[in-house]
Amino acid sequence: MDFFKYASIASLFTLSSWVPLLLGGLCFTIVFIFEAIALFTIATQNGYKNKWMAFIPFLNTYYIGVCAQKNRFYNFNTKTIGLIAAIFEAVLVGLYIFTLVAGNLVEPYLYKTDDNYLAIYLVDYDLLPANLGWAAWVYENMQKYILNILNMVFMILKTILLICFFQTYACRRYVLFAITSILFPVMGILFFIVRNNQAVNYKDFIRAEQARQYQQYQQFRQQDFNNNPYNQNPYSRNPYDNSQGKDGSDPFDGLGNNTDSDPFDDFDKK
Repeated sequence: MDFFKYASIASLFTLSSWVPLLLGGLCFTIVFIFEAIALFTIATQNGYKNKWMAFIPFLNTYYIGVCAQKNRFYNFNTKTIGLIAAIFEAVLVGLYIFTLVAGNLVEPYLYKTDDNYLAIYLVDYDLLPANLGWAAWVYENMQKYILNILNMVFMILKTILLICFFQTYACRRYVLFAITSILFPVMGILFFIVRNNQAVNYKDFIRAEQARQYQQYQQFRQQDFNNNPYNQNPYSRNPYDNSQGKDGSDPFDGLGNNTDSDPFDDFDKK
């Protein structure tokens, strides 16, 4: 599907009909080679079978699910998601080619009309031969309805597949990598970047990360407690108990005499 993205981008810079296809095919081939090498490397490191699928179009979409099988989308296995996505991709490519052929057949019988400053090409049925009626129907309906619906379903499946894949090999940035792969045709290059990363289960990674953060929190908390000059219990001694000084003696020892005589003896003397 990235081929059509490259072709669409190339069509913005040329009026020719074959140059976008040529440039789109060239760019697709380069990025596809990066993707195939990345999937093959990942399969080798993790011991996955049928590594040759990484180099076959459509089958390599299924193989993305094979390489991402350490993670699941809810209760769905990524291999199953990859298989469904590969089938949708193959059907879409076939329908795109079929629509392109139909468009070329009816192109001589199109006329241009403007709708809110947007050029729209419609089929002139008065000039269209009867044997090209099917081509006119395909040209008018396939791009508007069928291809858009199927492409939306495929993009949902591909997004789920990429999320699981990057959760496995780029868990810290899986959202960024997945969105970038959907919006721009650079999926193969991102695969190549993460090809040597260790495969992990995202839930296990989250649990390990939470345990690590909690351990750091406990360490910092203990360190702050040890460095706090007020970490002693302020109520270990009653602050209102003045019966004893700091050395354990009576703080009023210096007042009065220390004899055992009656303090009123002086009043009895005459």
